[in-house]
Amino acid sequence: MYIRSPEHLSVPQAVRAVLASNTMYLQALSSGIANYTALAQKIKTEVEKITGIEVQLGTIVVAIKRFADTLNKERQEKDKLIINYSLQGARLSLTGSIIDVDFEDRAFDEISNILDEFFEKESGSYNIFQTNKQLRLFAEDIEEIRKIASIASKKFDGKITEGLSKIRITLPSSSEELQQPNPYYNILFLVSDILHNNQIPLHNAFFDRNEIVLILRDKDAARSYELLRAKMSTQ
Repeated sequence: MYIRSPEHLSVPQAVRAVLASNTMYLQALSSGIANYTALAQKIKTEVEKITGIEVQLGTIVVAIKRFADTLNKERQEKDKLIINYSLQGARLSLTGSIIDVDFEDRAFDEISNILDEFFEKESGSYNIFQTNKQLRLFAEDIEEIRKIASIASKKFDGKITEGLSKIRITLPSSSEELQQPNPYYNILFLVSDILHNNQIPLHNAFFDRNEIVLILRDKDAARSYELLRAKMSTQ
């Protein structure tokens, strides 16, 4: 509940007091789904009680919009601070000549055993991502890896896509950061915005708490890397 001042508040102050005291109103304003006119009608009586005067609906609408703009600005500044903090110590790497081997609806345990046995003996860079119905292998397209990937692909009806590159963003970790998951989602939004604004298509992407892996076409990878590096260096 808001606390009424001994002296009457102005309309903007009264509107802020009413909206700030209601979590549902704040969530609607923060998410951008609030109808200002409908909201003004809901809080008109409360605003008039606080101000001690009759207030025009349009005046309340204007006050609501200004308050919403303030909330949005504060949120953007907070998000920027979170991103800046999270990118401290982040590392960016680019690996070319990547192949994507896609196995769908197969005996994944058997596939995994074959691949694990091979990669234990190899030093090449690779990533394996598995869901209930799909296993994806992203590996450097070098002779030995290509050989085992081709064998596994033929045996388990896999599909090989070449001409890819991998960008890996490794995020710093600390006991403090591990308690705050939001920074990682903000970084994901930052990366998505950069690629979207520059019309760069993704072949695939994976992430966890400390790493974001982007798979792109070779022709897009170098440009994407430079855009990401430039953006991160300015944060």
